[in-house]
Amino acid sequence: MIKSIVQGGLAAIGLRLQRIKDEPYENLRTMPRFVEHEVELLGRNFKVADARSFFFSYREIFGDEIYRFQASTDSPRVIDCGSNFGVSIVYLKHLYPKARITGVEADTKIFQLLKENCSHLDAALLNKAVSDTNTPLRFYREGADGGRAAQPLEDPKAVAIVEAITLDELIDEPVDFLKMDIEGSESAALRACTKLSMVRNLFVEYHSFAIAPQDLGDVLNKLRDSGFRYYIRHGFCPRAPFVRQESNLGMDLQLNIFAKRQP
Repeated sequence: MIKSIVQGGLAAIGLRLQRIKDEPYENLRTMPRFVEHEVELLGRNFKVADARSFFFSYREIFGDEIYRFQASTDSPRVIDCGSNFGVSIVYLKHLYPKARITGVEADTKIFQLLKENCSHLDAALLNKAVSDTNTPLRFYREGADGGRAAQPLEDPKAVAIVEAITLDELIDEPVDFLKMDIEGSESAALRACTKLSMVRNLFVEYHSFAIAPQDLGDVLNKLRDSGFRYYIRHGFCPRAPFVRQESNLGMDLQLNIFAKRQP
C-alpha cells in the first residue's frame, strides 16, 4: 500500500514537472524583473510590465483555469477587481465572448497596459482601488502584480494617491462572477459589502500580512452568512511554519478561495 502511494505521488510530481517543462512562455521565468515586455496571447500582441509575473498568471488562469465558471447566459455579468495586465479579462472574454465585464486596476502604470491589451475587447475599465470606502488612498506600486494599498511595501517603486471604489458601487445588478485579487484589501472590502447576495460565483485571493492580525475567519464567516459554500487552495504557505518564518512581499499566507452560491 505504502509503495503504491509513493509511486503514485512520484508519478504526479513527474507529470507536474513535465507540464512545467512543456508550458508556453517558459523562457519568461528567467527574464529580468520589472522590465516591460511584449508577448503573444491568443494571437495578439500583449504588453506586460514583468515577464515572470505574467508567466505565473498565465499558468493559473489559462492552465489551471482558476476563474472558470458556469453561466446561465451567454452574456454573464463579471466584475474583475485587480485586473492587472488584463490576462484575466482576455481569458474571461475567451470563455464568454459576450460577457459584460468591468475591470478595476489601481496601479496607474499597469492600467495603461491593461487598456492597450484590452482595447479590442468590449470591457469597462476603471483606474481605481477597490476598498471599504470611496475615500482616496495611498497605493504602493510594486512594479508588477504586487502593488497594494493594504500595507506599505518595504521598497515600493512609487507611491501615489488613487481614487477608491466600493463593491456596493460596482455591484449594480446580479453578478455571475466576482473576482477579487487586490493584494490584501479584499477582507475590508468584503466586510463592507452589503450586496453579496447578488453574486453567484466569487473568487477571493486572500492575503495574510506577517505584521498584521489575521482575518481569514472574518472573510469565511462573511461568505457563509452571505449564502456561499467555499473551497480553499493554498497559493503560498511556509513549508514548515512551526520552525521557519517565510514571507512573500510581506505576506506569510496566501489562499485562493472559491465561493459558490448554494442552490
